[in-house]
Amino acid sequence: MLKQIPVDRKSCAVLLFPFLISIFWAGACRANSYGSLEQKLLAAGFSRPMVSGAFRSAPPPMFHLVCSTMRTGGAPANYSHFLAPSEIAAARRFIADHRNCFREEKAEYGVDPRIIAAIMLIETHFGSYTGKTPILAVFSSFALMDSKVNRDMVWRSISPADRVYWGRKAFDKKLLDRASWGYRELYALFTLEKSRGMRVTTLRGSYMGAIGWPQFLPSSLLKYGVDGNGDGRIDLNNAADAILSTGNYLRAYGWCRAKTLRQKEAVIYNYNHSTPYVLTVLGIARRVR
Repeated sequence: MLKQIPVDRKSCAVLLFPFLISIFWAGACRANSYGSLEQKLLAAGFSRPMVSGAFRSAPPPMFHLVCSTMRTGGAPANYSHFLAPSEIAAARRFIADHRNCFREEKAEYGVDPRIIAAIMLIETHFGSYTGKTPILAVFSSFALMDSKVNRDMVWRSISPADRVYWGRKAFDKKLLDRASWGYRELYALFTLEKSRGMRVTTLRGSYMGAIGWPQFLPSSLLKYGVDGNGDGRIDLNNAADAILSTGNYLRAYGWCRAKTLRQKEAVIYNYNHSTPYVLTVLGIARRVR
């Protein structure tokens, strides 16, 4: 049996007070951190209840995520495992299981079903892993990099080797570009809630804010999202919506005009700026044939 230890209530209060202050301060910091974004979105025409409600329940800024994107020296992306026979068989089954959706997509947008299947195989293995990161916090964190104070915080948090690699001028330029990108996606995200009823606080996706089976950013969903199953909403975790939306995206970037292999590669490169990715998508499509 444990020996009972007498409780010194005064000492407990002294120890507990800083803990409570830290909790209060964390909440205050979170609210204040997003204040500039709230004002910007209000000025852009979004309602105060929508904006304030979204940030009230948002997690704190994910500056650790911003830091991770500034790390250098990582291994290049490798997609070769998607060319394994078992993966090719999965792509064939996906096309067969959704043949009616692909038939509709081909008639409407003209994109090869094998290309769409290959993209969704690589992106999320047909919805098996779409990401659990709250994307409101992702885009907000990047948008906050327009502040020098926040960039300074990230600069101090990355490794000395990464600071040498970037240099402060290039580092600031990169994060200012990402701040503009983050705000554009944040604007698209709130537009999706305003025009299509999507709740920004409930959307989860990749660590860079991509959502659904085809991993669209909010701006892509806004432009190219299609209600494939006719239920009155666009849900990229639904096969029909995901297939037709991906077809619409690829058509918009010139798939139907692409006649040569080089032109087709350029269209897929717009989807993901990675040459290994492009070659793997085409490799899957050839094997599915």
